[in-house]
Amino acid sequence: MNLTYLVRRPIGDTTHRPPLLILLHGLGSNEEDLFALAPHFDERFLVLSLRAPFEMAPGYYRWFDRSETPSGRVIDQQELEASRKMLIQEINNAAMAFGADPRQVYLMGFSQGAMMALALALTAPQKLRGVVAVAGRVLPEIARLAAPQDSLSHLRLLIQHGTQDDVVPVSEGYAARELFADLHVMMGFREYPTGHNITPDMLADACDFLRAQLDPAQSVESLH
Repeated sequence: MNLTYLVRRPIGDTTHRPPLLILLHGLGSNEEDLFALAPHFDERFLVLSLRAPFEMAPGYYRWFDRSETPSGRVIDQQELEASRKMLIQEINNAAMAFGADPRQVYLMGFSQGAMMALALALTAPQKLRGVVAVAGRVLPEIARLAAPQDSLSHLRLLIQHGTQDDVVPVSEGYAARELFADLHVMMGFREYPTGHNITPDMLADACDFLRAQLDPAQSVESLH
């Protein structure tokens, strides 16, 4: 593994290659943030919480830099692309290092981490089985690089957003929903009366969604 990480190994039967759940934190956080949620996820998952590669200050990291200008938001596209490629490589590394199943890889990201998760869903869908994106957006810089539509048909997405989010407005969640709906990706969208955070209800819905993906009979039902 090239990125710093925390790991929770699957609990119980380890005779088979476990499904892999990768957690991606938000701007200015680190690998410890979402790892606090690890005990809540299905015990069958190998859970990896990754630290973003770019340091802002000791203990604070980002996937990409962004700034606000008079003409709008500007993304550091070099950092964005570097992080995207690193995540693809870390999926490969995790399968080798931990014996995870490369056909059962899931991402759960919050805020900037959700943007990275959606970026991989769009541009490297062959690496993923599903995504939970909380309080994120689809970056225009990534949407232009989207893979062919038919290569996304196997994906399962859950997009979650707070209606009172004043950091990433819920309108960004609606836009992501519309984009993936146009691509005919199997997707659930849920909004919550909260701000820019992960509430217990959001976590419970995410856990239910991820658990259902491991049980094919429940997979589609979990999106409704």
